[in-house]
Amino acid sequence: MAALPNVVRIGFDASRRAADVALSFPRIALALERLADSTDDLRRLADASEDLRRILRTLDDEDLGVARETLQGLVEAVSQLNRVVGSLNATVSPLQGATERLGRLVDRLPQGRRRIIDAPDA
Repeated sequence: MAALPNVVRIGFDASRRAADVALSFPRIALALERLADSTDDLRRLADASEDLRRILRTLDDEDLGVARETLQGLVEAVSQLNRVVGSLNATVSPLQGATERLGRLVDRLPQGRRRIIDAPDA
């Protein structure tokens, strides 16, 4: 008699796992469709890898030194750009609140933002 609850529990667990597997079929099908759609890309990548291997075999130490120097210059330029962007962000961020308040003030003016100022003809 004690075996009956175990059988029910095992049957329930098996049913739950089967349901999980059945629910995963659409995701698997979608993944397979995406994989099938990318076969041309994978083929081009494989072809490119052969070209890359051929190029790497022809490189010498001087070429690698030039590439290293170029990449180091690029790293330095990106680091400097990051510092400039950080400085610009620190400068502009405090102005955001003032700009929003000014915009709300302009919206409350009699003609709001619809007002067009004609520039004098030159």
